[in-house]
Amino acid sequence: MRQGEPGAGEGYSGWAGRRRVIVASVVSCVAIAVAVTHVLAPDLRIDNVTVALLVVAVVPWLRDLLNSIELPGGVRLEFKEAVERRIADAERIADAALVGSGDGGPEADGAAALTDVRRLAAEYLEVRTSMFSGSARTQRMSGIFARLVRATQRVADPDLGGWLTSPDGGLRLAAYARLYAVPDANALAALTGAVVKEPLAFSQYWGIHALDKVVDAVGVEDVPPGVVRRLEDCRPRGSDRVALLRRLIAKLHGLP
Repeated sequence: MRQGEPGAGEGYSGWAGRRRVIVASVVSCVAIAVAVTHVLAPDLRIDNVTVALLVVAVVPWLRDLLNSIELPGGVRLEFKEAVERRIADAERIADAALVGSGDGGPEADGAAALTDVRRLAAEYLEVRTSMFSGSARTQRMSGIFARLVRATQRVADPDLGGWLTSPDGGLRLAAYARLYAVPDANALAALTGAVVKEPLAFSQYWGIHALDKVVDAVGVEDVPPGVVRRLEDCRPRGSDRVALLRRLIAKLHGLP
């Protein structure tokens, strides 16, 4: 391995930092060149095809500097790496709740556990309605989901069917948390029905995660074709949910 390549002495992080500096310098030079050209030749016309080709040429390099690009008209493009990193971070939070539950299993008297679940479900809805959409709200709701992952494991016999079909979005999230923590093969059809109709973005996101766990419990080869078709017909909005659903469908078709 030659000195200066990733893994040679400075490591990948050092190389990645140098690459960002190089890319930033190149983009700045291109922008300056375009500005100078505009000053020296203000009558020079550049058609839309040329602009489109320039964008296609530059965008792949911008992933080292940006997570997303906002285009005129409100169109937002997110790089695949940023989406995958965000999904991986969310999975680590939920998995940490699984590992660190330490609650000793279901409670003999499930009333207290169920009270905690209902309190967290109500807190989720309160945060969702009282805070503006954004990273701060998502972080708060992710913390609530992690606590639901722990709390729902203490409920000995949860009414998953009732939760999944409930008009209460907090209880639906509780069902997704329970099935994420304790995948139940018998809940596949009901969970699929809830997820494809789920109107709340955050809830649908974790519903798809739960579906992935339940599919593993069922076995990919034993998932009914009707379930696969319903997932293929589902059209979620949002890059994270789209990426998760595509990953799940690829698993169901045996694709890497």
